[in-house]
Amino acid sequence: MRVNLEEDEHVIAALPKIWAIVLGLMGFFNKSKEGILVLTNKNLIFVPRYLYVLQKEREKYFGEDKVKVTQLWDYSETQLDEDISENSKSWTMPLESIIDVTQITLRKVNFMRIKFSSNGKEKTYDFGIAKSVTNYPIRQPLLFYNVDWIAWIDLLKSRI
Repeated sequence: MRVNLEEDEHVIAALPKIWAIVLGLMGFFNKSKEGILVLTNKNLIFVPRYLYVLQKEREKYFGEDKVKVTQLWDYSETQLDEDISENSKSWTMPLESIIDVTQITLRKVNFMRIKFSSNGKEKTYDFGIAKSVTNYPIRQPLLFYNVDWIAWIDLLKSRI
C-alpha cells in the first residue's frame, strides 16, 4: 500500500546524482541537496538520497552533454514511496502547481529552473549535475556539468 503516492501514479522518468538548490530567501537557510529527480504522471519529486552511479551508467542518464529522459534501473514506485517516507526533506511539486520550467545559464553552466506555487507562495528551485564535490565539512558541489536540459524541459512542459 502506498502512503505518499496515489495508486494510479507511475514513474515516467528519473535522474540520479542531481543537485537541488533553493533560490530566494529560503535558499540562504538551506544547503544544496543531492538526490534523485523523479517525474510521475502527477508530480515532480526530488528525494535527497545519495546514489552511486558508475561512469558507464552516467552515459545513460546524462551523456553527450545532454540530460536524457530515462528511468532508473530497478527503481519502482514502491521504492520511491519508501524513499519519500524515510526522508522528510523530500520535495513534491504537483504538476498543476508548476508555473514555469526554463533552462538558465549561470557561470557558464546550464541549470533547469522550476517555478511553482505552494500554499499561495511562489518557490523557485534550480537543478544541476555536479562535476566535483567536496565532502568536508559537509557534502557540497564545487563545479557543475554544462548539460542541455531541453529534453526534460520539453517533457515537463508537455505535462503541465
